[in-house]
Amino acid sequence: MDEVLARERADRDHKLARIEELIRQTPSQHVEPSDLKAASIRHLPLSLDEDSEHHPHFFNPYPEELPLPEKEDEKGLLEFPPDPKHILWDTRDMEIFFTNHFSNSWEYASDEYPDNPPPSGIYREIGDYKFGQLLESVGFNWYAVTVTEYPEGDYPHFKATLESEAIGDGRLLRGEIMTITDIMAARLRTRSLRSHIIAPMLVISLMGPRHARVLEADFDGEMLNIRASKLYDFSRKNTESAQLITRYWLGGACGQTTIETMKSK
Repeated sequence: MDEVLARERADRDHKLARIEELIRQTPSQHVEPSDLKAASIRHLPLSLDEDSEHHPHFFNPYPEELPLPEKEDEKGLLEFPPDPKHILWDTRDMEIFFTNHFSNSWEYASDEYPDNPPPSGIYREIGDYKFGQLLESVGFNWYAVTVTEYPEGDYPHFKATLESEAIGDGRLLRGEIMTITDIMAARLRTRSLRSHIIAPMLVISLMGPRHARVLEADFDGEMLNIRASKLYDFSRKNTESAQLITRYWLGGACGQTTIETMKSK
């Protein structure tokens, strides 16, 4: 079984690298459906509403009550209208807003609910992991800025926040896909996670004009499945969406990620 598992993980690592290289060769920030098909990527819908048929497969929202965003943080985010000429200024403002709210919410929930603290959401340095660069700065501008995982338990699940210099529409962005493939492959090479063959990803993707969406991804050995939420507009006060995104950043892990559990389904 160990040899079979090692071969399967190595095969998936190789295929993820191929997908990443195919996306790297695409000519724009937005990846067209034909390029997704050529790279063996399925683009699927995602709804963060729990009663939806398109709910996340590998991540749960944190269920307890959370504080509202700080008024000063909301004021700072909305002080100026979005600037299409400086998209990364707006994404940086969103990243600061969310980072502060994630941190405040994690601390609040950990104190208020000691029997059910957030299982995820603690800030981690990207440099603590053996990832690739997780950015492009020549020709295209995007970069991963924040990551978190599950310190308790043997979970291959991982989360990242990403900024892209692109105006959001229905298409996936190259930075979204390349962040997913790079981190997934690295997780499959992590010795402490060697019993897992699926390394699910949750990505909070920030883009212009001050919009955000949530992606959930898994690789089934043949296809990279990327489920994408609608775009959430933060050019205006949007507390409800901020709370929803925060619940998933702090929330738990679920789903089948090992050969044994997948065979027993």
